[in-house]
Amino acid sequence: MTRTTTRLAAVLLAACLALAGCGAGGGEDGRDRIIFLNILPMESLGYAAEMIADTKGYFAAHGLDVTFEATQGSAPAIQTLLAGSAEISRIGDIETMVAAGERGAPLVAIGGVVHNGPLRLVSSQRAPVTDAAQLRGKLVGTPSEGGTSSITLDLVAGSAGIAPAELRRQVVGLSPGVFDLVNTGRVDAFIVSLDTAMLLQATRPEAVVYDPNDAISAGSQIYATSKATATDPQEQDKLRRYLAAIADATAFITADEANGFAETMQLIGSKYQVSALDRPEVARAALASYVDGYAAGQGPTGIAPQRWQATYDEVSSVGQVPAGLDPAQWLDAGLNGTEGAR
Repeated sequence: MTRTTTRLAAVLLAACLALAGCGAGGGEDGRDRIIFLNILPMESLGYAAEMIADTKGYFAAHGLDVTFEATQGSAPAIQTLLAGSAEISRIGDIETMVAAGERGAPLVAIGGVVHNGPLRLVSSQRAPVTDAAQLRGKLVGTPSEGGTSSITLDLVAGSAGIAPAELRRQVVGLSPGVFDLVNTGRVDAFIVSLDTAMLLQATRPEAVVYDPNDAISAGSQIYATSKATATDPQEQDKLRRYLAAIADATAFITADEANGFAETMQLIGSKYQVSALDRPEVARAALASYVDGYAAGQGPTGIAPQRWQATYDEVSSVGQVPAGLDPAQWLDAGLNGTEGAR
């Protein structure tokens, strides 16, 4: 998608949301309406916390009527947040810093949930990539040019002293079928979501999965909103309750691990068509990884300032944001409370 098309999509989405009366006023049963922008289809276990907060009733318990609206990636989500047509989205920490630090967008991180990066690098036993140093000279497939996946690749390679120019890239799809390009040698590896990596591990024994979290701090997903929304007292209240419902959901999923995530999968499957649930062993492995990610932050929805600073140091080291800035100005830690249900 070109930049012009992306901006047009954001404007159209914002207009549609405004016409629908979203982003303001009361919702179902007198609850406060709030719009969450998902940058990928909701039907992924990466959104397990949102789906459980919905199906288990945590959003309702916190007085919220949440509408999920899909966007074509993080760029239109950011534009829609800044336009004031939605309150919250979950995007990458890298994209947040690039938008705020490089482009001056009034965007602020207010919390997190998947504190470990959810991307994985998949190669084949034909030419396995098991550490960052093995990326030198490789041709790697990414979903887009210049996006989070590509920057993550720069950061991982940089951790081993490899300059971005020493890596070749090719835009590929997101489906497990892309692995055939790796097996036939058309690309050496490609970046996928955690769910897809787990599926490939279960179905393609020759697949080799590398976790970028072994090399870098950046790559987590954070909840973002506009600075205007974050400073509006009424919106602040809704955002705090949204994050409290997510905290409740992560606590539920974490406790359900002892039960093999049986209730988690039943609840999600009662409303959402998540393909990973067709293979329960894959779903359990993915959920276990996400539970590890829930516990890797500062509290259930907090962002550790030290990690935020470390992420900025990494992102600026590869020239994606200017050096010498204060990343704390893009972080509002006061909204990620975990107060109980109303």
